[in-house]
Amino acid sequence: MKIITNLTSKEHMSFDIAIVTDTARTHEDIKISRIKRLHSDKLFTNVKEVMIDHENETYILRVTKQNKLILTK
Repeated sequence: MKIITNLTSKEHMSFDIAIVTDTARTHEDIKISRIKRLHSDKLFTNVKEVMIDHENETYILRVTKQNKLILTK
């Protein structure tokens, strides 16, 4: 399982920097990744669902009544 142990937001950049570790490995296997941050209010403008096309598959990301996000295929 991968765990994000640190997340640094850079206001002048369109991404965050995350330190990701694998729980099955030692601390020497730390990977620093760039993660693009999208705000949900930009995705869900006047809608509760968005369709995402990924590698010839369509996924639906929706906001629930409890204001949580669910991704389905």
